[in-house]
Amino acid sequence: MLIRFRDSAHVPAADFCVVGAGPAGIALALALEELGHTVLLVESGEETPTAATRELTRAEIRNEQTHAPAEIASCRAFGGTSWWWGGRCVPFDEIDFAHRPYAPETDWPLSYEEVERWYPKAAAFFGCGEGRFKHNSDNLPPSDNASIRGLERWTPNTNLQRMYFERVRQSQAITLILGATLTDIQLDIESDQVRAISLSDQQKSVALPVRTCILTCGGLEITRIMLLLQRKYPTAMPGADAVLGKFYMGHISGKIADVIFSDPRSIEEFDFFVEGNHFARRRFTLSNETLDRENILNIAFWIDNPPFHNAGHASGILSAVWLMLAIPFVGRHLLSEGVRISHVGPRPYAVTRHLLNVVRSPASVLSSAIRLLHERFLASPRKPGFLVRNKGGRYALHYHGEQLPSKNSFVALSEETDPFGMPRVAINLNYSELDARSVIRAHKMLEQFLRDTKSGYLHYRTSEEELEANVLQQASDGYHQIGTTRMSREPRSGIVNENCKVHGVRNLFLLGSSIFPSSGQANPTFLIVALAFRLASHLAVATDASATQSTQAAV
Repeated sequence: MLIRFRDSAHVPAADFCVVGAGPAGIALALALEELGHTVLLVESGEETPTAATRELTRAEIRNEQTHAPAEIASCRAFGGTSWWWGGRCVPFDEIDFAHRPYAPETDWPLSYEEVERWYPKAAAFFGCGEGRFKHNSDNLPPSDNASIRGLERWTPNTNLQRMYFERVRQSQAITLILGATLTDIQLDIESDQVRAISLSDQQKSVALPVRTCILTCGGLEITRIMLLLQRKYPTAMPGADAVLGKFYMGHISGKIADVIFSDPRSIEEFDFFVEGNHFARRRFTLSNETLDRENILNIAFWIDNPPFHNAGHASGILSAVWLMLAIPFVGRHLLSEGVRISHVGPRPYAVTRHLLNVVRSPASVLSSAIRLLHERFLASPRKPGFLVRNKGGRYALHYHGEQLPSKNSFVALSEETDPFGMPRVAINLNYSELDARSVIRAHKMLEQFLRDTKSGYLHYRTSEEELEANVLQQASDGYHQIGTTRMSREPRSGIVNENCKVHGVRNLFLLGSSIFPSSGQANPTFLIVALAFRLASHLAVATDASATQSTQAAV
């Protein structure tokens, strides 16, 4: 059932109130429905993003070099940030859940096995296969250091609004309320429970009693709500002063080297391929033994095109793509704004050089552009990207690595307020030399693997002495929003327990990347949805057990 908050006079009661209709909220609501429970799914936005909700996401960015603007990193609408998401599905790895002395403050109160069992359900939710992310290769066998067995899978439909809006709207167990922003949480301190939440738009505010409340409204927004809750009830969450808003993480990524294959035909192993109804792609990953032995944070590599914005690549099709992306009203129809900006690159733009690249081979550029547009927008499944092959076997090597948690990287409340009069967040995302040095060591291990298997070698884009500075210069995120309401066994070291329940509050749960104690090598969306199915199972069991006890007590 669908309710628009601006038109509603009554909001029905439900077993669970889920705040935020992004990937986490949608998956959780559907899972709870399947388990026989009713759900109120609250979304601040509408069916599609609007200028008004975009304004609500704005934040104070202390370091614009390291963090994307919040209004292009977050999205308030049904489907959440899947509106901007590229669709890459990658799970967290076994080593992410292991104790690593060289990676302090990254311990999870969960085991890998407790999470992995929910990967098939997450894969089914995204439509990207059976949840298997390993695949052997005959051409590049694994060594003691690395392998290309690791896969990333791509959902055939990145926008969850198109996938799930009608299903949720027609549900008899889920009530979807659009245009309702959570502006307050009311606690009963004596019982340590949420009594009600306040939902608002520009015309009214309504206090809504809730039984169990789960915040699934994105890493930064969850953190803001919890910071406001701590300000209002400073004793409700034991230990929150030391950890809430701290340890803010994303990922460290970029390109510092090219890979040159001994056999140019090896590139076939690394291009996108169709498996079932979706695309997949191989990546280089290091073995757990190598990561532990060399004190390397988790990391993955994939083969990529040279930067579009660097006209020195002399590729007509890459320059043609850059020219399209550089025109904002065209590029925004092709890619999300964050991805578009990263491909367009910094000013000054080399427009003339790009045009020269195009006119040198116009027929080839035209035929390639028609093929790419067909594969990207008309084919089924849609191809998530493209790789321009060359006879020399030389390609850019993209890395995507873990960032260490640090209290010097944080999210706090700002002095600036939003249209509801609530403080915005102030964001200070910082990378360290340890993050950069780990990336460099990982490249050294990967090169050793390439040479040991006689499959190729790396060519670095700067001198050895400049590598660390080059890594830090490229370090930027803001999309993955990890670590600020971290999961822990003890209240003194985190905000939620292993079942996502807020320490000190009986009926308040958090579900999003902000609860992750570590960032791993994977983007967080797939794991968030896996945890949604795990949380639904836990909530259903706990609710059924409570109902049984109440019935027995009444008898």
